[in-house]
Amino acid sequence: MRQSFRDFSVLIIDNASDDGTVEFIRANYPTVSVLQNFRNLGYARANNQGIQLSTANYVLVMNPDVVLAEDFLEKIVSFAESKPHGGSFGGKILKLRSQAIDEKDEAGLRQMIKSEIIDAAGLAIFKSRQVINRGENEADQNQFERRQEVFGLTGACVLYRRSALLDIAIKNEFFDSDFFAYKEDIDLAWRLRLYGWENWYQPAAVSYHYRQMSAPEVINFKNKFLSRQRSSKILRRFSWRNHHLMLAKNDFFGNLILALPWFLVREIKIILYFLIFEPFQFKNFIEFFRLLPLALIKRKVIMAHRKVEAKGMRQWFK
Repeated sequence: MRQSFRDFSVLIIDNASDDGTVEFIRANYPTVSVLQNFRNLGYARANNQGIQLSTANYVLVMNPDVVLAEDFLEKIVSFAESKPHGGSFGGKILKLRSQAIDEKDEAGLRQMIKSEIIDAAGLAIFKSRQVINRGENEADQNQFERRQEVFGLTGACVLYRRSALLDIAIKNEFFDSDFFAYKEDIDLAWRLRLYGWENWYQPAAVSYHYRQMSAPEVINFKNKFLSRQRSSKILRRFSWRNHHLMLAKNDFFGNLILALPWFLVREIKIILYFLIFEPFQFKNFIEFFRLLPLALIKRKVIMAHRKVEAKGMRQWFK
């Protein structure tokens, strides 16, 4: 509500929360609209509800743990207006840190501190098909100050051109509801690219994110393992399943063959890790194959409407 850009409306999609969110918003923000779901429909489907209700030229999808700089909308909308072929736009996202309010912290109270540590400066994808947040956990030293096209933007805070979303919709869906949650933002970014839309990073638009499933600050096996253990089993399950559904929907077979050495090395490491540390993940193979026929139907739609060929997509795989 402190944004310098004022031409916006806010719609809260509440996914069956039980923490008093709906009552708080209605009591304190009467101009804010609330759509209350009475069961958790998942991140993808709930965001689709919001997009379907929007009539604006742009839709900002934002997680509830994101805080915007006061000029965020002004910077990102102005930039989007200058890029008519842009389908999505994201800014520099820095990390919100949680800290005890006092040293005793007897009540477990925390406060959020804005940091200068990067959470995401767009998404990057590798030949192995691993997707990362660019710059995550790096100190912000102006190394990501160039406005540029990126493979995609994280769904934590991303502005979409509504006409682009309508263009890539499959059966009135923008995010894939079969994903429920996790990796649906990457899937959407990939589809935008295949349909000929651009994904742009604008560092002048700053926001802050309290990310619960985050890459470790020091990359080694121990830290990766501990980081995964802190995240819920359901998110870890969705991560693997949805990643492979995304590949089935969007990747070119020829491109995957060219990247096979990198892809296979990563897949073998993942399977070995599951065998030793996360055997519960093997239920995902059944779930993946259950959803695969629907993913392949969607693939036919995507490939029939694509405007970018395999060679055009290869530039994004590092």
